[in-house]
Amino acid sequence: MIDVLKSTKFVIENSSFVKINREKTKELAEKWSKSELVIPGWDRNYHFFDDSEKTCEYLFVLDSINFYFWAKEREDKWKTDYQGKKIDGYNALAFCLKKAFENKQFSSFNGLDYSGFKDIFQGEGEMPLIKERFEILQDNYKILNDKYGGKFSNLVELCAFDALKILSELVDNFSSFKDEADYKGRKIAFYKRAQILIGDLYCSFAGKKWGNLKNLDKITMFADYKVPQILRGYGILEYGGELSEKLNKKELIPLGSEEEIEIRANSVWAIEFIKDELGKSGIKLRSFEVDWILWNLSQDEKSNLRPYHLTETIYY
Repeated sequence: MIDVLKSTKFVIENSSFVKINREKTKELAEKWSKSELVIPGWDRNYHFFDDSEKTCEYLFVLDSINFYFWAKEREDKWKTDYQGKKIDGYNALAFCLKKAFENKQFSSFNGLDYSGFKDIFQGEGEMPLIKERFEILQDNYKILNDKYGGKFSNLVELCAFDALKILSELVDNFSSFKDEADYKGRKIAFYKRAQILIGDLYCSFAGKKWGNLKNLDKITMFADYKVPQILRGYGILEYGGELSEKLNKKELIPLGSEEEIEIRANSVWAIEFIKDELGKSGIKLRSFEVDWILWNLSQDEKSNLRPYHLTETIYY
């Protein structure tokens, strides 16, 4: 397992397309220090929770397939029904899975066929990369069955509730969690979905039972496309003219390109700088908690934000 902060530091020190405006990180931290910050909790409207091993399985399924929710131009965005309205993106995924786990006739995703898998995500349009999601889940369950008795809770216990050990176990054994890239001859790590699975464990169980984890302060932000979007909106991430134009025109940014890696790596460190500035005001947050606050703000302010980067990937 590669150290996320150390590897991404090399990127921010050599970036050509993306820079961090440190003054803007200070401004945001100062603004937050004067307000009542609320760290988002586990939203049970959209998420399943029953305080048992079944919740661990729900989280494992959720974050195995938690990626890529945007639609290409001239394509319909996948949506599903929720209390008389349409929802999309991550919340739609979480809610569809919640319904499946609450269904008394539904036993497990373990061994579910492709037709049954697709039925769970019925709605308007089709979820992007749905076949790839199904295949990833099949592979992940095979590993879970072979190495951990078919239970994600067993993996957590095997790692002695240590966040870093869980991260290493996920990255080393499940290929779809091995979120790494090559940049200027260096191997760079992000581990977005593996880290968010750990964060979700902690959040859903409110730091108890399987959420009572050590070394959570070593978990970074979850480098996706929504948090960079709001960081750009706040002026914290500054994109070069050519890259900025590509995003504004909604052009695809290739997976593994220097532009894509720089967006994600600079996002990781922008959150570290915000966290450090908050610390100077006596506000102690972990990196992923800063991420949660920003992600929620990106949902509230999405109509006012410029486009996010579009990359076809299973990693975020």
